[in-house]
Amino acid sequence: MSAGSAQPAATVDDFLTAVLILLFALTIGGIYTGVFSPTEAASVGAFGAIVLGLLKRSLSIARLVSAIQASVLVSCALFMIIVGATLFSNFIVQTRLPDNLLAMAQGAELSAWVVMSIIVVIYIVLGCFLEGLGMVLITVPVFLPIVAGYGFDPIWFGVLVALLVELGLITPPVGMNLFIIRAQLPEVRMWTLYSAILPFLIAPVILIIVLFAVPSLALWLPSVLY
Repeated sequence: MSAGSAQPAATVDDFLTAVLILLFALTIGGIYTGVFSPTEAASVGAFGAIVLGLLKRSLSIARLVSAIQASVLVSCALFMIIVGATLFSNFIVQTRLPDNLLAMAQGAELSAWVVMSIIVVIYIVLGCFLEGLGMVLITVPVFLPIVAGYGFDPIWFGVLVALLVELGLITPPVGMNLFIIRAQLPEVRMWTLYSAILPFLIAPVILIIVLFAVPSLALWLPSVLY
């Protein structure tokens, strides 16, 4: 009796696992095949996750409503960041700040790699205090013209910025991932997390150095896909 009842449950779990794998393949495959954009893929993934949660009965209507409310609050906060960043971008365009900074750097006869090193240091410092989206929206309009003016590939710079943002997510004191871990493990003190995360900062730093030494590594995959 128990074996017979366990078999249908296992079959259902296997089916849901297969659906989950299919959902993952659909969202990621849809992006890389150009069927839909990353934003549309996120919508497909979210809808599929909701359906799976309802099928597994691990997601109630009340929890779904609560999740939607939390998503709305986060989206509103992100839109406020985007509005502020848009105003800031318009300001730097009107004041020609990137052009002036580029002229100053070239007038000081700074080499391209010195300028890039300064930009990397700025990103690392900002990553200690800002979240990723705000950092990108505020800094890229300023730094991209400078980087392009020195002859660097914008795609390479985009990969570098993405890596620096990821580094910022685990950099104390305001690394977002640290607070996510803290929420899951409230009994762990923040200072314990700060000390435990330090070894994980080494790998991104090494990768940044490798990207500086071999820029083609950041350009190989985009050249294959596009």
